[in-house]
Amino acid sequence: MINLSRTVTEGAPLVAEIERRSGQRVSACLQCGRCTSTCVAAHAFDFPPHRLMHMLQIGLVQEVLASRTAQLCLDCMTCSMRCPMKIDVAGVIETAKAVADEAGLRDTERDLRLFRREFLRNVRRHGRLHETSMLLRYNFATRKLTNDISLVPLILRKRKVHLFPPKVKNLRQMRRIFREINGDARPAPEPETGAGE
Repeated sequence: MINLSRTVTEGAPLVAEIERRSGQRVSACLQCGRCTSTCVAAHAFDFPPHRLMHMLQIGLVQEVLASRTAQLCLDCMTCSMRCPMKIDVAGVIETAKAVADEAGLRDTERDLRLFRREFLRNVRRHGRLHETSMLLRYNFATRKLTNDISLVPLILRKRKVHLFPPKVKNLRQMRRIFREINGDARPAPEPETGAGE
């Protein structure tokens, strides 16, 4: 479990950990605001990207990890491309999001985190997104079993969503990629690919 702190001095080790994991120097941020001015989701954040970077610079890690910014970032990488100091701002935000998850923080956007988790789990299982099983699992996890149920007849009529998972070539390769990203060298058991998943 990661220990969190509200003081600048005690927050420094966690900032160093975020820098190590992301491979970025937070201290190099000049606060020019380019990342924020080009961010399409900044209006929904509680702290725009440049302010979030400044908060990390002064060690306010608790506030950063609990922020909506870390949960709502779209990972579009626009902020990283526009940074004159070549800082991967999106990578820093993504790392903060991962640290918040590891610390067990209850984020303000719980449903978004569940959606992200179910999306990645679904792609890992099927090799590509199977919308039906992903949405069933997501609605079950959020306890919103009838969410968007009125759209089901329209979706089925348009034949945009399939009841059974797609057949994907090189499914083992996809699962290997996920294992490598997660740092798990052991072969994962092959899950069943039934329609109920």
